[in-house]
Amino acid sequence: MLRRSRGASLYSPAMFNSWRAEEALERKEQTHPITEVKRHHKLASDEANHLDAYSECRSVIGDGECFYRSFIFSYLEQVIDRQDTHEEHRLLEAVDMVNLHFAALRWNESEFRWNESEFSRSSRAFRNLIEKVMRWKSHGRWKSMESTSSYRREELLEFFSEYDTTQDIFIFLRLVVAVEICWHDEVYEPLIPGLSGNYNLLDWCFQRVTPARRFTDHVMMVALARALEIPLRVERVRGGYDPDIHTVPGVPRPRVTLLYSANHYEIIYPRAPPAESSSHQASQIEHAADEGSSQQTSQREHPGDESSSE
Repeated sequence: MLRRSRGASLYSPAMFNSWRAEEALERKEQTHPITEVKRHHKLASDEANHLDAYSECRSVIGDGECFYRSFIFSYLEQVIDRQDTHEEHRLLEAVDMVNLHFAALRWNESEFRWNESEFSRSSRAFRNLIEKVMRWKSHGRWKSMESTSSYRREELLEFFSEYDTTQDIFIFLRLVVAVEICWHDEVYEPLIPGLSGNYNLLDWCFQRVTPARRFTDHVMMVALARALEIPLRVERVRGGYDPDIHTVPGVPRPRVTLLYSANHYEIIYPRAPPAESSSHQASQIEHAADEGSSQQTSQREHPGDESSSE
C-alpha cells in the first residue's frame, strides 16, 4: 500500500483510469441463479442450505472496492424501485449527521491525513448521486411501470460503470466508516486489537480504512451500516448461519444482502415468498410475459470484504 504524504490526494486519478476498461465489463454481467453459485463452488447439499433463501446472484467486479460497490448498489437498486422518496431523504439526513461529526472531530492536514475540502467533495458527490436517484424516479411516471423500472435500472448501471463517476462515492463511504469509528471510539476501540499510544484509532483508520482497495473487515462493515442505518447481512459461501451484521427495527427499509467468498463480495437476492415478487424478479417476468402490474410492484425490499489481492 502506498502511504499518503501530507497534502496528497487519497486516490490517484491515473490509478483509476488504468482500470476503466475492466470496470466497463461490469455492466455486461447479468444476474445468475443461485444454483450456479453452488455449482461453481462445488458445494455439497449440506453446505448450501443457508443459500436456499436466495434466488439470484449479481457478479461484481473484483477491484478491491467490491464491498462498497456491492453495498451501495444493492441498496440503491431497491430504493430506485420505490414510488416515494422517503428513504432518499432519510439517507441524506444520515449524511448530514456524518458531516456534522466530521466537523466536530476537527481533523485537518496538520494532525491527520486528509483535509476538509476532500471530505466535502466526496460528500457532495454522494449527495448528488442520491439526488440523481430521485430525478430518475420522477422520469416517466406517466409511462408504464415496465419502461420506468427499466429506465431507472439502466441509469443506475450506467452510473456505476465508470470510475469517473464512482471514485468519490467510494472515498466518501470509506470516510463515513472512519468518522463513525472515531466518533464512537468507546464502542470500536475494544474491537480493534493492537492499538496503543503510538498507534491510535486515527492511525488505524488512516492505514486500514480510507486507502483504496484495502481489506474491509467486520468492524468496518458494522460501522458503515450503523452510520447510514442500512440493514446488512453477509452470507459466506461456506459457513452456515451467521447473524445479521446490522438490523434496523421499526419501519421496513432496503436490506443489503451480500455473498462473501475469498475476499470478494457479490450481491445476492432473497427468494420472495410464493405469493410475492421482488422488483428484480418482477422485472424479469415483465419481459417474459405480462402477468399483471400488481405483482410487478409488490416488493423487493430485501434483496461485507474486498481486498487489494482481488
